Amino acid sequence: MNFPVRHGARPTVVEDLFRREFAHLVAALVRLLGPSNLPLAEDVVQEALLSAMHAWQFEPPRDPKAWILQTARNRAIDVLRRERRLTALPEDDGSALEGAIASALSPEEEAASQLAMMFSICDDALSQETQVTLILRLLCGLSPAEIARAYLADTQTIDRRLHRGRTRLQELGHLQDVTAPAELLARQPSVLNALYLLFNEGYHGSDSQNPLRPAMCADAIRLAELVLESSRTSHAEAHALAALFCFDAARLPTRLDEDGVFVPLADQDRTRWDRSLIERGVVHLAQSATGTQASRWHLEAGIACEHTIAPSVRETDWQRIVDLYDALLALQPGPIVALNRALALTELRGPDAGREAIATVASDARLGGYSFYWAAAADLERRAGNVAKARSLFERAMSLAKSNAERLAYEKKLRLLAN
Repeated sequence: MNFPVRHGARPTVVEDLFRREFAHLVAALVRLLGPSNLPLAEDVVQEALLSAMHAWQFEPPRDPKAWILQTARNRAIDVLRRERRLTALPEDDGSALEGAIASALSPEEEAASQLAMMFSICDDALSQETQVTLILRLLCGLSPAEIARAYLADTQTIDRRLHRGRTRLQELGHLQDVTAPAELLARQPSVLNALYLLFNEGYHGSDSQNPLRPAMCADAIRLAELVLESSRTSHAEAHALAALFCFDAARLPTRLDEDGVFVPLADQDRTRWDRSLIERGVVHLAQSATGTQASRWHLEAGIACEHTIAPSVRETDWQRIVDLYDALLALQPGPIVALNRALALTELRGPDAGREAIATVASDARLGGYSFYWAAAADLERRAGNVAKARSLFERAMSLAKSNAERLAYEKKLRLLAN
């Protein structure tokens, strides 16, 4: 959900808080009231958060979460009292309901609600795309527009998926108690894919004003580790995904410079990387080795690990990274993986090898609107000494930039070419 923020407030802090609490509150209320009341839960929480935004004016209160929880609880009770006069809900004085909601919103129950919902809403009757969309909306708090950009789809497609998913959950009338190992294993890919998209939206998202949203990355890590806390859902692939998140999040402090420009990996100050996150990533990666086969997450985490443990770009084990990309391409072919492999091959064997590799995906229509493809091609031409071609390609990348941070990074590259 995207909220307007009043002048003087801290937009990313307030918006990230609203997004997180929207997801948490909806999960708790749906678990308490049942999926048949899903639209009611979403409406109540949205009203509470909008009221909070207007009441806070220029600064949030001392304890924003407590404020939101109290307002949401009161809203839920008021709405359900009104609904009770119109439906067959049992009569009472509301005190039992108030106590149940307060209990459901405690930290322990909140975590249990989110974990249960992540797997429960992945109903077999829904496609994996719809399952992931529901998780991103209800558990992660992403707006339909944000989900559409993460999927490279239009908002209407996402709205249709959400409608199908909500209708199915309302038909069920209750959250399924998914406890059988086979059921949990079958639903885990949807859960992990949703968390991956959530992390990416925070790491290099589609918001043109805030392309970097660390709180969203932290939420993805928290949810991944929540999956790992239960012996029923803790599997090797979840550890691999958590490792990938930790390695990438460790570099967040150096992703933007003081002017809000994206900083390439080669220019980042590695002394500022978060060593504690890197160590957590190493632990998760080691625990992921208990599986019987390497998944996509294992390979991506392995690549991220090589980048974060290397003292410098020159001292990076590029052969190891190329080998991992080869395995990833065999497992999950795609133009983005091939593009990243070409860049690693450039570091290993030089720009000619990179240009030859990148030429194999140049005709893929999916890369036409991807600014990083044109920037990568430009950099290869620059390294090969073709300044005029590099300039043209950087200008193409600039025209496709999703954010000001991207555009400024390409402008900087163009200025360096002129020197």
